This record gives sequence, C-alpha cells and structure tokens, in this order.
Amino acid sequence: MDALYPRDRTDVLEIIAATGSFLFISILLLIQQPLSRNHSMCTMVSRKLYNMSQGQTVTAELARNPSQCPQKVFHKLFEGHHSLHAHSGSDSDSDSASKWEQLEELQKARSCGNFGTSETSELFLKVRQVVKKIIASSNFRIQVYHDALCCLEKNPMSGVVSPPLLGGTGVLPLTIVAPLPDLCRHLANCIVRAEHEIFLGTNFWIHSDASTLITNAIRELSKRAGEQGRKVVMKMIYDRGDPRQAWDNRLNVKEDQYVGGKVRLPAASEIPNVDLQVINFHRPIFGTFHAKFTVIDRRMALIQSSNIQDNDNLEMLSHIEGPIVDSFYDAALLSWGKPLEPPFPLLNSPVKDAPISSYGAEQNGASENGTDALPELTTKSPHYDQDLRHEARRVNGSIHPLQNETPTQAVSRHLNTTIQPDTTGDAPDSDQDPNMTPYMLLPDHEPFAMAVVNREPFGCEYSSSEQIPRSPSNPKQAPNHSSIHTPQNSAWISAINHAQRSILIQTPNMNAEPLMEPLINAARRGVIVTCYLCLGYNDAGELLPFQNGTNEMIANRLYNSLESDEEKSRLRVCYYVGKDQTRPIHNSFKKRSCHIKLMIVDQQIAIQGNGNLDTQSFFHSQEINVLIDSEMVCRAWTELINRNQNTAKYGAASAKDGCWHDPKTDEIPPGSMGPVPGRFSWAKGAIGRRCSPQTSANDGPYSVRHCIHSILTKIHNQPETYRPRDAMSRTYDQPIRDVVDYVYKYQLDEDDETIWKSARTSLLDATGCAIETAATSTTCRNFLGPMTKTTVPNGFKVPGTDHQVDTPKGAFDLGLLIRYLDHNDALGGAEWGHPSDNLGAIIPVMDWLSRASIAGEIVHRGPPLTMHTLLVALVKAYEIQGCYQMQNAFNAYGIDHVILVKLASVAVVSWILGLTEEQAIAAVSHVWMDGHPSRVYRSGANTVCRKGWAAGDAARRAVQLAFMVSQGAAGSPGALSARPFGFLERTFGDSGFVFPHAFGTWTVRNVLFKTMPVEGHAISAVEAAVLHAGLFRKKGVVDPARQIKNIYLRVTEAACMIIDKKGPLYNAADRDHCIQYVVALALLKGSPPVAVDYLDESPWAKSEELEALRGKIVVQADSGLQRDYLDLDKKSIGAGVTIYLENGAELPEILIEYPVGHARNPQTASAVQKKFFKNMSYMFSAAEISRILGAVQQPDILISDFIDLFIPFSKSKI
Repeated sequence: MDALYPRDRTDVLEIIAATGSFLFISILLLIQQPLSRNHSMCTMVSRKLYNMSQGQTVTAELARNPSQCPQKVFHKLFEGHHSLHAHSGSDSDSDSASKWEQLEELQKARSCGNFGTSETSELFLKVRQVVKKIIASSNFRIQVYHDALCCLEKNPMSGVVSPPLLGGTGVLPLTIVAPLPDLCRHLANCIVRAEHEIFLGTNFWIHSDASTLITNAIRELSKRAGEQGRKVVMKMIYDRGDPRQAWDNRLNVKEDQYVGGKVRLPAASEIPNVDLQVINFHRPIFGTFHAKFTVIDRRMALIQSSNIQDNDNLEMLSHIEGPIVDSFYDAALLSWGKPLEPPFPLLNSPVKDAPISSYGAEQNGASENGTDALPELTTKSPHYDQDLRHEARRVNGSIHPLQNETPTQAVSRHLNTTIQPDTTGDAPDSDQDPNMTPYMLLPDHEPFAMAVVNREPFGCEYSSSEQIPRSPSNPKQAPNHSSIHTPQNSAWISAINHAQRSILIQTPNMNAEPLMEPLINAARRGVIVTCYLCLGYNDAGELLPFQNGTNEMIANRLYNSLESDEEKSRLRVCYYVGKDQTRPIHNSFKKRSCHIKLMIVDQQIAIQGNGNLDTQSFFHSQEINVLIDSEMVCRAWTELINRNQNTAKYGAASAKDGCWHDPKTDEIPPGSMGPVPGRFSWAKGAIGRRCSPQTSANDGPYSVRHCIHSILTKIHNQPETYRPRDAMSRTYDQPIRDVVDYVYKYQLDEDDETIWKSARTSLLDATGCAIETAATSTTCRNFLGPMTKTTVPNGFKVPGTDHQVDTPKGAFDLGLLIRYLDHNDALGGAEWGHPSDNLGAIIPVMDWLSRASIAGEIVHRGPPLTMHTLLVALVKAYEIQGCYQMQNAFNAYGIDHVILVKLASVAVVSWILGLTEEQAIAAVSHVWMDGHPSRVYRSGANTVCRKGWAAGDAARRAVQLAFMVSQGAAGSPGALSARPFGFLERTFGDSGFVFPHAFGTWTVRNVLFKTMPVEGHAISAVEAAVLHAGLFRKKGVVDPARQIKNIYLRVTEAACMIIDKKGPLYNAADRDHCIQYVVALALLKGSPPVAVDYLDESPWAKSEELEALRGKIVVQADSGLQRDYLDLDKKSIGAGVTIYLENGAELPEILIEYPVGHARNPQTASAVQKKFFKNMSYMFSAAEISRILGAVQQPDILISDFIDLFIPFSKSKI
C-alpha cells in the first residue's frame, strides 16, 4: 500500500496543475464573448413566425435536390438576408393580415402546427372551466407548445427542425422503462426489420455488450437485405471529441477509424448490403451532441435516454410512429449537417399518408406478458422478433422467476449487467407486485398532438464544408450560459409555470438555475412537485464552477426556499431506488442508477427524451425531445415509471436537508457528499473529472462532466457535518407505511373497466341505501343533523335531508345512513365488514372541500375534487379494509370490525385533504392508538342499534384524526409494535397481521351486494328458505309452524359465531342479527325480510308462529363451507337448508353458495339495479335518478355538484 502514496501525490499535483490551466483558459474564453441568439425570445406568435411554419422544409428541399447540404438549406430557407421569410413581418395581403390579428394568441400557435382536425389536436386548444374558481383543465397544453414555438422567431435553428415540422401528430405503441440492454434489444430488432434506411444518433458509443447487440443487428440486416436483393443506407452520429473539431464540428469518420479501438463498428466487407457512414459531431467547448434518437425507414422514431455503452442505468425509450416522425427525420438531417452521400432513399416519401406499421403487424395471438420464458436476445444468442408484441413477450417473460429463484432475485438478475453482474437485492418479494414490466404496449389509439422540443448545441460553431457566413443574426458562439430560450427549455419552464395539480420529474441531475424558481413557485401555489433524482450521478462534474451543484445541494436549497411545512410537503424529492432494493445506491458504486429524462404535468402532457434538467443540457448540449398531449399516455407512463422502480416507496429525501437518511441509523448513504460538500468542492470536481476512467452520459473530452469516487473519498473529509435528524427518521411500523404507500403511490389501471364499473356500482348502491334509510327510518333520522340547530356554510349537505353540517358530523350522518338498515355491501373473511362504510368519511370531506374552495374559503392542495378522485378513493379504501379482513380476526380480541373503517378512511381522507405522506403515516398510527369499539353491541342479548351507527362513528373519528394531524399532531412510529402497549402486543402478537395478497383492486370486484336487509352470513340461508317456501304447496305444507318438525341449517363457522341466537330477542338490531329469525320469517312470508319486519311494532316481532318455528331450527357449522368462505378463489358464502316434516317426509337440502348479490351470481347486476331504483324512488323521480346515473359516468364532475343531486327538490347544477 505504501507504494501507492507517491503515485497518488503525483496525480494530485498533476490534477491541480490541470485544474489551474482549465480555469485560466475558461476565464479567457469568458471575457468579451458574444451572447447566444437564444438569450431572449418573443412572447407572441408573429406573422413572420406563421409564414415560416407554412413554408418549405429542409427535407422537402433535399428531396428536390439531394446533393445540397442540410445546414445551407436551412440557412437559405429561414436565416439568411435573402431567406424566404427575411422580410415577412408584415403581409402585403391586408385581408390576411387583418384576419391574423383577430385570432387569439393560442389559435395562432395552433395554426403553426400540423395537428389536423383530430379531436386530440382540438383538445390542445380547448379550455374547460369546471367551476368558477376551480379549473380542472386549462389551456396550458397549447401554451407549452406556444412558448416552444416562440423561440424560433429570433433563432429558427434553436429547435433543430424546420419550423413547419415543430408540431404534428403521432402514436406511441411501445414504451420501454428498463436497464440499457433492453433498449438496445429493441433497437436491434428495429434495425433488423429495416428495409431502406437508418439514422442512428447517440452521444456516447463504446464497444460493449450494448454496442455488440447493435453491430450484430447491422450484420443480420445486411444478410437479410442481400437475400432480398436490396441495399440499406445507414448514417450514424456520435460524439467522441477530437481537436480538429475546433475548425470542423462534424468530422467524417473513416472506416479504419471506426472498425477498431473503442468503437468497433462492422467493416464494409462484413456488411456489403449496408452502406454505413459515420460522423463525429462536437461543438467545442461544451456543445456536446447529447442527442440519442433513431429514425428507421422514415416510419418510426425511437427517442431514448440511453447511450450505447455498458452501465448500470435504468433507461427509457419511446417508440413513435405517425406524421410526427417526419419531424424527427428533419432533425436527423440537420444533425447530420453535411451533404448526403449517398442520399437517403426515402427523402421523397413523407410518412403523413403511410399506415401505422406497428398497427398493421400480425401478432399471432402473442401476449406481451406471456408467462413462458423465451430465450433472451443476447450478443451470443440472436433471437430477433417479427413485431412489437413478440418482442415484449420475450423481454417481459425473462423477469419471471426461474426454478428456485424468488421474485426479487429474478428482478436482480435482469437489472444486473456486465459491469455489475453480482449485485443482490434486499427488497421483499411483496415489492414485486405489481411486477416489473420493461416493455409496455399501449392499445391501438388515434394519433394525438405531439411536438419536437429540441435545442441546438451551443459552443464554437464552424464547419469547413458548410461555410455559413457569420452575421449579427448568426454570431460565433461561446461557452457561456446565454443560450436559454430554446424549444426544449421553454417547454420545460412553460409546463412547470402552467401546472395546476402535479409535476413528476425523473432526471439524473437537476440543477439548471432557470428551473429553480418555477419549481419553487409551483409548490407554493399548491402543485405537488415530485422529483426522482439519481443519488451522486456525476457529482464531481456538478461541483465544477458554473455547474450549480449536486442533487443533494439543490434539494436542500429547494426545501429551504419553501417557508411553511405545508409548502414543503408539496415538494417530494426522492432518490432513485432499484426495483430490487430498499435504499438508493450512490452512482459511484455503479450498481443501480437511473438515467431517465421525463417530465409529466397534470397527468396530461409529458416531455421525454434526451435532455437532463441540468446546466449542461439546459445551456449547451444538443437535445432531442418529444412533447406529447395525451392523458392516456401520461397515466400509463406514470404507472410504468413507478412500477419499475422502488423510488417512491423507499427513496424519499428529508425536507430538513434534502438528503436521504437511513431509516434506522439516520446516516446519509455511503459516497454521499450531503448538502454541504465542504471546502474546495470545485477542486474535487476537477479531480473527479481528471481521474475518471469512464465518461458519463453527457460527456465528451471537451466536457467538464466526469465523476469518480475513489480519489474524492481520499480528500473528502467533510469538515462540516450536516445530518440533522428528521422526525420521520424514526421508522414507523411497516404495516402503517404500507397502507400509506398504497394510497399515495399505487396507480389504478385506467383502462381496466372492471375496476371502474365495480366502483360506480358500489357508489350507487351505497348512496341508494342512504336514501332508503333517510326515507324509511324514523329512528335513524333522530340521530341526524347538528347537535345544536344550525347550518354550516359550505358544510356537507347530508343526502336525503335538508341538513348542512360540519365535516366530522357529516361523516357520522352519511355513515349512519349507509349502514343503519344493514342493506349496504359486505365482505366476508376472518373478519366480517362493510367496505362502503368508508364512503361516510370520503364523500363529506370531498363535498366540503369542493364547496369551501369554490367560495374562496380555502385553497385545496390535494387531488381534484371530482368523480374520478372519489372512485379512486373508494377503490383504495375498499382494498385496505378487504385485505385486513381476510385473515385477521379482530373479533377474537373483542374488537369490532369498524376499526378497519377508521383505518381505511383515515388513509384516503389524508390523501384527499392533500396531507403529505409523512402526515398520512402519522394519522394512520393514531388509528392503532385510538379507543377501539367492543363487539358487545353485536352479541347476544346486548345487540343494540349502536351496531347501525358504529360505522358512522368510525368515519367521524377518521376525519377528526386526519384533521388533527393536518394541524400538527405528531404520530407514534411504534403504535403497533411498542412493548408492552402497542396494538399488536395486546392482540395478534409476534405473528402480526396476515394478508392474502398485496394491496390492489381485488376487494371492489368481489364485494357482496345485499339485495335484502339481512346480515350477510344469513343471506344464502334466507334465499334457500324462500325457495323451500315456494315448494310448500306441492308438498302439502299449508301451516309451516305446525307441520314442520325440524329445520337444519348448514352454515359457515362465521355464521354460527355471529348470528346463531337462541332465547328472547329484544329489539330490531337483535332480530336482524339472528339467523333463526330471518329464516323462519322467510319460510312464513315466502319472501325475504324487509327493514320494517325487524321493528318492535312489526307483527312478525310478536308472531307466535315465527317464534315456534324459530325454536325448531338447528344451526350446524360446516368446515367445508367455512373453507370455501375463506378461499379467495371461491369466496362463497354458502348455506344449506333441510326441512323435516312431522309426517316423516323430508324436503331435501337446498344449498346456496353464491346468493344473488355475489359477484359470481349472474343475476346480481339486474338485482342491484332494481334495488337502486327502488331505494331512490322513495324520494326522486325517474328523471332525477337518470341524472344521478349520468353524473356517476362523468369523471370530471365536482363532488359538490354530485351531492346536490341527492337533495330532494333541489335544482341541479349539472
């Protein structure tokens, strides 16, 4: 070891000398340098800009004369003194000019794009104002395109595309979020399937497994082309930095240069049927060609985040088809920048009228998620596929566990690459549900609006072949930060500035100064700003002068710029965590990093491509990005991003310092510099750059973007220790965190109609039960309304009444109305329960928030207060309660099942209120510390009407707990596990809770809808009794009480425990929870009970016949029925009824396993509909009921408007 020290000392001296030289040269370059043309921009769409957008394109001009240089063509068309648009600021046609001036600004922007007449492009302009002061959707989508477009006025080349092609339409059949080899596999398949031409641009190309996948594909393409008698033209650009680029940015790379060394492309002799040309493009000093995109046969564009090199990155690729591909084709020609020798064969074949190739492919029934593991496409094993679906099946199938392999091990195997083959994962197998899905195929869809939002490279521009004259409009460029207003940058800033609800960013680094203030302002005005960053990605490069610092430094700065805890709660910085990990791993270890570049705003628009949100990409590098306008794609991308990593679950930074802290030790991760890197951090950056053995994604030899950990750790003694202990660093019990993770991070499948149909049915059934109760139960009505007569302005309007109450009382009242008659939905398990009880908390909170927001009383910070949000909350509350019910018998400890109403409701209400995840976790912890209701009020002679309002009480308490935490009440991390008083210590013990499956959407699809007001375990027995009663006449039974000797009920063990009652029945609550009473009643009536049959004044309550028949009923528990009752694959609720007559005859058992109301009974749908119409008819006309049914189908309807429909005789706002 001692021998190493002199070498280290020498290296450090060399580094200091090199750093000094670098700084001296940089200072010289910064003196008297010109500004970029992009240092300012216009804010209006001028007539000149419109004329540019309607003119010719570089592609069209090259089609006319392929021998021309693309750069010269662009200059002639758009930039020179004699260009077509040089003097078009006004129009000689006064009528045209007048019409132009009369257009709205955004209409002008739209007219500059090629959006056609499709509905999607019309949506670009549409402004939808939902209510007076709450705007659910706005014109920000076209505004983003407008702001990108305006950059072209002063510098048409800033977008690296002919202005007429900035906007267009396209489709997005495939998205990949996966380790780099998976992106290269798709690129290889597309290359192999090419027929005429290929353009491939990448920042970094190094001979590697990744590059070999591509070069093998080029060889295979040549072989296939030869067999078919054709030749393919392929042009490729990379950035490998060369001193000669000081006088010629684009260097032709000769074959003897690219076949050896670190490139190793195929020689011409290896690919006789592929005409390959290569250019090395770099604009010194900082104008890196950072673009990574491919255009094949002018029919598809692949926009990706990845270079071609082996690394540990998670990457993203969008496969785009349709007319917008012509825009990427034009950008490819401008990037090439030299005469095309030979030209591309398809210069004369625009994509506009061509069919979508991926839609026309024969799929042969292949599924993208097939369970059969197919051989992987590797460098040693070429397995090329015929279409996208077969590709997806092969790649997605490779993640299924092999023999003796756990789900997490399978994911680790897939994420491991040649540079880190042995990394192991520590994530529990439960984290693999939902499973990682590298390839996501979207269903066929109509083209929607897109735009290319690029930026040109900014450096010292010159090309000996181009000989473009310099002028004030085309100055010599210099290495400063004046190249600001490019389509890429303007699109980013505009999207952030116009966001109304949410921003999701994933980027390796985020330190571009112009983005900081917009992000801070977004969080201040109520937008949820989520940033997934990579821990330590190129930290050394980011520490150099003018680069603005590391991710941890930026996160700390952003949090410190926000004043209140509420504002800070809306900024959610997370560090990338691999799908198989539970903590971020510093990039210096090269084990799990993320290189995705993505921004999604309001789940409506997204920007994806090559550009990082860092200083280099913002001010200097050439980038290619796509702006899309599709809610479908945005939601799919959000789900895919979260599905394929554990960042949201484990990667949250502390709002105290912007760093990730170990939840047990509170330490920052190994390799992390923290928010204050210490003295001489700029020198550490230079050392990291000088000694890096491997260049990062955004580097060329002229770049300052290198990072290495080994020498940094030698000098990085961190004299300033900065590791405050976050309150959340105390680890909350896992079940508490899991509930909140599910509510805040789980994405429902927007395209799975079974989820939404089930949710709407559940909502209608519950509200129908509430109206039934309000209309028919005098006892219940006595409990409704304020304790002291009053009306609460903007309070919750209680359905079926004229009460308007505060939110907690509203939760009690609605919970009471839904539950009181025991007619609402139910779910069995080790614990019985009624998931719709949770609507008692959800709906009043949303109704109050909506009314108070409209009145200007509050500023809502949570999700939109619409039907869609209500259905999401319903599904998640149902699922939490359902998962806890299945295998956890709270009743064994004397605790009533409404504890789960409190649990599920407090979690979703916290989300609806806009609480942070940390606050929601605290609120959930209070549930387990709370006083828990005893089951005594459902048991034997102690059964009282409290069982009818217990759910309302739980809903009220859930709302109170969420409100208290929102006002600063702290939670208890050990509420479950603390000894000796934690909840589990007093109940389930070390075994804890048991769950049948991970949280998903199972419960809402499997609830039992009660078509009769009977305790759920008795429904099948009542249904069987009604069928028996229908046979009495045939059997000669006219006096059941005298002619029946015995009745045997074969039921579940749960039924025996809950509703098997002998002896006197004291009240209505007692009667409806007695299986003997309801079965005897059904036999005598010949129909199911109704609510009034349980009342004290009912003749059945005093019937001697019924009492005599009840005494003849024998209830027997059946282990088989109980087993099927608990089996999630069967989930029956069986009961058999056998009757023996006094004359010795036997009426054979009638067994009902799936009664009407069960998800598996085909009569359920019609029965529930009939029940709903009957219940609603107590108060409403057919027309009013029809409006309610229509409202449930409107995802954007405000909940306050929806609730108004349930107020009798009120005038609807719909």
